[in-house]
Amino acid sequence: MDDDLDDELRRLFSDDRLDVHATPDATDAVLRGADRRRRRRSAMTTAFAVVALVGAGVGLTQLPSSGDHTAGELLPTSSPSTTSVSQSTSTVYSTTVVTVDPPANSSGSTPGAGTPSSGNPSKPRTTTTPPAPPPAEAGKFGKLVLGMSEADALKTGSLIEPGTPVGSCTGYATGTVAENDAVVISPARGLVRITLPSYAKTAKNVAAGTPVADVKNAYPTAVQNGSELRVEMAATPKWTYVFETDGAVVTTVRMRLNANDCPGI
Repeated sequence: MDDDLDDELRRLFSDDRLDVHATPDATDAVLRGADRRRRRRSAMTTAFAVVALVGAGVGLTQLPSSGDHTAGELLPTSSPSTTSVSQSTSTVYSTTVVTVDPPANSSGSTPGAGTPSSGNPSKPRTTTTPPAPPPAEAGKFGKLVLGMSEADALKTGSLIEPGTPVGSCTGYATGTVAENDAVVISPARGLVRITLPSYAKTAKNVAAGTPVADVKNAYPTAVQNGSELRVEMAATPKWTYVFETDGAVVTTVRMRLNANDCPGI
């Protein structure tokens, strides 16, 4: 039985119908295909190199051909004797991304810069500025000056003698005000009060007849004390304007030394 199998195999191997016959141009076709694959790998290597250069900042717009053939030739032609060469152009586009800073806000800073916001913006603070004290004004009228001694006050010729006792102090009328206590002098403190004549005005144009509202506008620090408005001046020695009123307008303006020991002053 083994002999029969050997005979059958020999018969089959000797049958010419099972032979594979190569065409005359088979060798050339194989060589051409290998050449095309080699050129394709070379073209792809060149393309990768170009892409790497573009990433480094070098822009290339056209990939040159390699020899007489390019990477576009991939398939064999139908004719074994004629090779059709097609050229292709590879164009690489380079994209540049530009980051633009956001506009600054009203305070000059850039949103998102610096310390991150907590999400709870602080409320605007409201501050109240107290009224400024009245400007320093000399505590004097004519030749009379608050704090001067009685002897110096008499030498000015502004006082009308004899004086009138005002407790432990002495009151004098003046050539412009007939009241006996228009000027009051303390033995220890000197001249402690001067009464201004009705025509005399303060540095802010307050005088007898000035409405109370105008006095408060002129002197925001004025303090109401009964029928009087008192304004302490920023001067040395310390003294105060005393505006006597009838509730509507000023009736008398006096200058008073703060440090005094005369009753009722």
